Amino acid sequence: MFGLLFVAALFIRFYDLTNRPIHHDEGVIGFFKLGIVNSMRYVYDPDYHGPFEYFFGAIVFWIFGANDFTLRAPECLFNLLTILLLIPLRKNLGDAGTLTAAGLLAVSPSMVYYAQRAYMDNFFLFFTVALIVCCVKLFETGQKRWLLLGAFDLALLFTTKETAFIISFIFVVFAGLEYMYGVVAATGRSEKLLRDVNAALRWVVFNAGWLVAAFMIFVLTYVLIYTTFLFNLGNLQLALEKSLSFWLERSTTWTGHFKPYYYWWDLLSKYEAPVLALSLAGIFLAFRRGPFGRFCAWWTVASFIIYSAIPYKTPWLDVHLILPMAFVAGLGMDELSKVLNARLLAIPVAGLLLLSAYVAWDVTYSKYADGDVLLVYVQSVDNYKKLVADIEGASNKLQGRETEITVTATEYWPLPWHLRDYTRVGWWGRPVPDQSTPIVISAKGDYSDIREDLRGSYRVEKYDVRPGVIVYVYYRR
Repeated sequence: MFGLLFVAALFIRFYDLTNRPIHHDEGVIGFFKLGIVNSMRYVYDPDYHGPFEYFFGAIVFWIFGANDFTLRAPECLFNLLTILLLIPLRKNLGDAGTLTAAGLLAVSPSMVYYAQRAYMDNFFLFFTVALIVCCVKLFETGQKRWLLLGAFDLALLFTTKETAFIISFIFVVFAGLEYMYGVVAATGRSEKLLRDVNAALRWVVFNAGWLVAAFMIFVLTYVLIYTTFLFNLGNLQLALEKSLSFWLERSTTWTGHFKPYYYWWDLLSKYEAPVLALSLAGIFLAFRRGPFGRFCAWWTVASFIIYSAIPYKTPWLDVHLILPMAFVAGLGMDELSKVLNARLLAIPVAGLLLLSAYVAWDVTYSKYADGDVLLVYVQSVDNYKKLVADIEGASNKLQGRETEITVTATEYWPLPWHLRDYTRVGWWGRPVPDQSTPIVISAKGDYSDIREDLRGSYRVEKYDVRPGVIVYVYYRR
């Protein structure tokens, strides 16, 4: 059954990966990746998060070439592989829990919709679950390889996105809460505290070599990725100075993206009702599953509180809520399967998964550019694909990739991604009158950018790039 769910997840994500127009941010991300491929040049910009996505994407471009599919495929693949990481946690989730969590992640509308977009949260989801696997295996087996692997994974989290600070906070606070729970539940609390302190000190001394090795793995991985293997040393200072401070300021000052505290409830209840309902039913049952269940419950509640309290909200962040919710939903269903007929319980869960799959397909393949859909955010519209096709068709009749193109429009992304192979493009980004190049991309439709004596030799076409952004393209007849 797990295999069937994984195949369904694979199909619904990769079915038509390039159908959706490239998003504004995807164009920028593609250029960052190309910069590493062409010159090993990358400048850290906290507005576009950490370098892992660009470094890994550059490797993919170098091997397979740069196109719309290879731009999105790495992120989509890691989104898919997150489901496979449930297998090492099968003992903790249980059979029914593993299948429930896998099903919810496989057909979640948000998980599927954002799998088809080049954005770093797809990597972040994978590394988050991988970190949980490392922690669980370390405590269950005591094997130090999991400590080293966990340090490596944590470094990848911090080089992927600044929200690594949030998930790290959630882990650390849980460790403190779990210990306090153990102290309160124990008899002879003062003696327990003394014993535990002594045991912790002995463990640190005995495993000092392993701890130093883990620390070095973290630092080395962090430094090498942020500096693009030492080609961009200045990025390390930028990362240490801005990775946290930039987003602390942005999340509390950029009012254009501010949403009310109940925003996530509205979005999830409308598009993620199955995982929301099952997680609400399972969160209390999760406490019956020992430390792992308590962690999943805490992870869910803490994530919801933190992301609700932060004024800055964009819809793609909801995957950071859906992931822990799928875990507690799975734990809840596994507990219920012990007291109810498993086949009978599977019927309503299957019905909810089918509903989720329908919404995922509708949003991902039918309404992907519909501004009325909350999951859609500043998405390029279908007319943008016509813009790209028309420019390519017109240039093929002229000098192909050497056709001279002038861009005077102030907003033009993601056009640089699609014109990346054109060798004679002028990106002015401001009105420049008296243009005479064969193709002119302007924000004005009144011919004011065209040289006056040549205006009769141009035809103009109007295109929507994304909601509220229009360009006019002048083609020389």
